[in-house]
Amino acid sequence: MPFHSRLGFTALSRVAAALLLSFLSLTALAQGGGCVLIPDKHHPQDRILRCGNDLTVHPAAGTTYHPSDAGQPGPPTAVHLDDGALLLEFHRSKRQHDFQILTPEAIASVRGTRWAVETKPGQTSVLVLRGTVEVARSGVGAGSSVLLRPGEGVDVGAGDAPLQAKRWARERVKALLARFNR
Repeated sequence: MPFHSRLGFTALSRVAAALLLSFLSLTALAQGGGCVLIPDKHHPQDRILRCGNDLTVHPAAGTTYHPSDAGQPGPPTAVHLDDGALLLEFHRSKRQHDFQILTPEAIASVRGTRWAVETKPGQTSVLVLRGTVEVARSGVGAGSSVLLRPGEGVDVGAGDAPLQAKRWARERVKALLARFNR
């Protein structure tokens, strides 16, 4: 069965448009913010966003994300993760003290660390590899937050149940990091 007949032309067009918008946003950011897009050696079709020594964003294959302040001078202060997973490294500097990942379910705020964020319909998961990250609900039910330390993660879904930091099982950590060939 041909690829286009399974997905349908409209669905394929939407996917292509989303990928183009994401690429254009990232290209504008790289040009205006002292950032560069470099090929990911593990997934050559994907690009790593590097902003000096302050910020590195590794997308998993097929991830859709965009900076919240593309076209502004300096590195981004936040990235919207629409679908997929990001592995991030952020170092505080005089120019920038914090950084956020925004998803439909959660806001992950960091002050210098290495962490991964994965989002899929109805759920966002955050895992801290080094440093600390504060995770809060976004939108309805906002106000609940949790502070994560290395090895801890949280799943944020619909509803208003309190967020709880949990030590993730080794298998779950390995599965998430495998998305980045790590």
